[in-house]
Amino acid sequence: MQRLSTADVAPHAQYDFWHNIVETSFAHCDGIAPNRRAFHAEIEIASCGDSELTALTSDAVRYVRDARHVRRSGTDAFFVSVMLEGGGYFRQNDRAVHHGAGTVLIYDSARPYQYDYPGAYRTALLRVPRPMMDARMLGVRDLGGTLLGADRPQAALIRGLITNLMDTARDSDLPEQFIAPTLDLIAGAFGQGAGCSEAAGRNPALNRIKRFMVENMGNEDLGVADIVATQNISARSLGRAFAAEGTTPMSWLRDRRLAEAHAMLSEGRARSVTEAAYDCGFRDLSYFGRAFKKAYGKTPRQAFVVRH
Repeated sequence: MQRLSTADVAPHAQYDFWHNIVETSFAHCDGIAPNRRAFHAEIEIASCGDSELTALTSDAVRYVRDARHVRRSGTDAFFVSVMLEGGGYFRQNDRAVHHGAGTVLIYDSARPYQYDYPGAYRTALLRVPRPMMDARMLGVRDLGGTLLGADRPQAALIRGLITNLMDTARDSDLPEQFIAPTLDLIAGAFGQGAGCSEAAGRNPALNRIKRFMVENMGNEDLGVADIVATQNISARSLGRAFAAEGTTPMSWLRDRRLAEAHAMLSEGRARSVTEAAYDCGFRDLSYFGRAFKKAYGKTPRQAFVVRH
């Protein structure tokens, strides 16, 4: 586990030192602090496979990540934030929430956001690569800014899970096998919490179609004709529904297949690259390899984690 603190640098350099940590561990953004001199903050960082756990304390600060930062930064992950002490106000996807003590927030680094901490706070976070969330939930495109209230049992579950993982990481390295069940629980919690399925439920008909496509993604021959025949929708209406999200039915299915293959490989859920490809509907392994590398910057073999 890596530990960094502003106490280790001169007072006049403390805020700049901290902001560099924020941009490295989280995402590029603008930061505004009431007291840039003698700024107090510290962080613990632990890796778990492709994911990362952090625990931090900080003085009051405000972060703004706008479209300019999103274009400049390649960060593409979700962050699950557990507020332990203090709190802040967060805005993303037209949602404005109070991330108070005990609440659990999920936000998306690939979209603009604003985060205002008016006082000192302490939080623990889990960074989740997008493919790992894509493989587990529908509607992740609009998930950012969703909050689980402190009184929700799902929030208590995630709080305990992330804080226990941090405690474990302080004593030893976290096995990569921990991340898959952790993400399954987080996806289930956000999918079942009252008011937390809002993102996935904005278009119930489209999500019903997406579920059908996911359930049948192993069928290499699944096409628009099969979808419209089973889902009681015209090809034109189907195209319009996906166009509203900036994609097409088959492009969405390809991306979902790739996300599931990435999750299977990186989480040790596949015995081989071939098994992951076939299970996700890719019979042409050369095409699968090219598409995978284009999407994730690495080959399927490089992403493959041998399960024990």
